[in-house]
Amino acid sequence: MPNIEYAGATARSVAITFVALAFVALAACKGNAPQQPPAPPPTPVAAVEVQPRELALTLEYPAQLRGVREVEVRSRVSGILLERRYAEGEPVKAGDLLFRIDPDPFRAAAARARADLGVQRASFQQATRERDRILPLYEQKLASLRDRDNAVAAYETSQAAVAAAEAALRSAELNLSYTDVRAPIDGVTSREVRSEGSLVTAGDDSSLLTYIVQIDRLYVDFALADGDAALLRKAIAQQGDAVGVRVVDVAGATLAPRAAIEFISPRVDDATGTVAVRAVLDNRETRLTPGRIVRASIEGVALRDTLVIPKRSVMRGAQGAFVWVIGPDSAAAPRPVQLGTSAGNDVAVVSGLAAGDRVVVDGILKMQPGAVVEATLLAADGAPAPAVSATGNAP
Repeated sequence: MPNIEYAGATARSVAITFVALAFVALAACKGNAPQQPPAPPPTPVAAVEVQPRELALTLEYPAQLRGVREVEVRSRVSGILLERRYAEGEPVKAGDLLFRIDPDPFRAAAARARADLGVQRASFQQATRERDRILPLYEQKLASLRDRDNAVAAYETSQAAVAAAEAALRSAELNLSYTDVRAPIDGVTSREVRSEGSLVTAGDDSSLLTYIVQIDRLYVDFALADGDAALLRKAIAQQGDAVGVRVVDVAGATLAPRAAIEFISPRVDDATGTVAVRAVLDNRETRLTPGRIVRASIEGVALRDTLVIPKRSVMRGAQGAFVWVIGPDSAAAPRPVQLGTSAGNDVAVVSGLAAGDRVVVDGILKMQPGAVVEATLLAADGAPAPAVSATGNAP
């Protein structure tokens, strides 16, 4: 038969042990209450201290090269185009013979004018003799007033006729000389517009024979926004010849020596809203082709005493552009900014920042409002400076 007394004692021991363990567990729970997690370490970032400085602007625009002088060579008389005396596309000198127009009709006209001049001179001589004969007779009362007036009138009329005949001869000889069409300037010729054997008419479209372009100097024509034009005018007023235009191709390679800016339009074009600018390029060595499309890169224009930040520090949200600014308590906070002109990797700040503000440049994606940061300040040239904390103390 089981020992009832032993079983009861065992049950009591188990109960006592359970109660004791429960008290121990409760005491352990009371002594190890949950604690708050430790604060995260400061977020490492790179920052710049904003200070006024010069921002060199990169102003580059599409441009076209044009000859300083581009002349239409036209026939000044009407006639048959007999021959072309130049090689298309070759340089010519002023006065070189380019075309010949049939001169025979003009030789005949000159001969006729010369003969008419001879007739008028003979008549003038006769009128002179008549006048010289009548005037003494009139003074001696041997000729009437009518005779004297008729002689003087015939003399003056004949004198005017001689002058008219001389003018007609000069005109005929001038027209004859125009049958030799010569180059008006030094330059490079274009293709012929009228072929040999064509009838050309002075003052008509058919009078155009070819073009000559002077290429030892070229115009660089381009247009820029009104705001950029104001910056360009200011830079020229301050620096003069230090401001110029570098002509480059689409890949950025320099094509010619720097061109001097000659003209800035005083008005904004109504159709395009831009300001026309012209620079003059010395083309004697490079021999660039007029009409070529290039890019005009303006050098020497800069914003002075301007707050500048790297472009990579700028973020954009629903309210516009903003940057992360590190406060005195090492906490970063977003701040809206108004941006101005950009150049390269930098952009000018119009409003929103002050000198001495520290702006986060690298590590922006880790930023949260109020986050404590440990900043490495970058030098003005972008190289890391000795590490300092956000409070400005060396670690």
